[in-house]
Amino acid sequence: MLNMKRLIQRIAAILSAVSLLCFVSDLTVSDSAAADVSQDQLDTLTKNMELLINEARTELGLQPVYVVPYLCGVSKLRAEETTFKFSHYRPSPAELEAGVCDLNDTTVKFSTAIDRSIAPYYYCAENIAAGKPTAEETFSQWKNSSRHWKAITAPNITHMGVGVAYAPSSPLKYYWETLFIQTDKTFDDQFLPVRNEMIPKACGDINGDSSVDTFDYVVLAEYIDNKNAGKPAYLSELQLEAADCFKDGAITAADAKALQRYVLGEYKALPYVF
Repeated sequence: MLNMKRLIQRIAAILSAVSLLCFVSDLTVSDSAAADVSQDQLDTLTKNMELLINEARTELGLQPVYVVPYLCGVSKLRAEETTFKFSHYRPSPAELEAGVCDLNDTTVKFSTAIDRSIAPYYYCAENIAAGKPTAEETFSQWKNSSRHWKAITAPNITHMGVGVAYAPSSPLKYYWETLFIQTDKTFDDQFLPVRNEMIPKACGDINGDSSVDTFDYVVLAEYIDNKNAGKPAYLSELQLEAADCFKDGAITAADAKALQRYVLGEYKALPYVF
């Protein structure tokens, strides 16, 4: 009877140990998975936010905002700073030296992160958020806040940067920042993000389907009409190159007419040369 009792105790102990090991293993996998957020994943999150912002502006009839890699770098820095101090004010030297955040310290504004010799601006604004792992959820937070939505839909803004920081030791983990500016400067590397990059295969192939047809004419005509009406109009650099049917460096109604004549068989080749 005593041996049986000891056997039962040993079995119970083994089962308890196995259960504990399984529990610890689950925690380790969870923590490991949480820490394995790559830079590529963060870059995808920023691109999704860029798209959501411009798509919302387009729906409202507002001009899309150019993304600038330099501003994205500033936004990345600001997102990382908000993991320490969640505020529109940056950590001061005193805070950093002490290693303690003071939300009442408003000596260093967020805008000081921008080098105005690189990105001169007339106006700038910042949105910050934390706790949501997707662009869609974070964008919804901003959309439901009148102050943040006002920054996103400001008619005067021209350029932006988006940054995401991941802090695995923080309960909020994901920290988001979007920087908006108004400037007259054209940045060499500025771009408008697109969900599906259209790559034309030839002159006139604006929609990138390897065929020059009526669909391309419709895309070009709509672009020109919107541009002339002062409405949002966007074609990528490659699409603009394909749309320049005269190769004169300008996209006008004449290019649309040339494309139409090519589709109808009146012109035998594009680009058209007189």
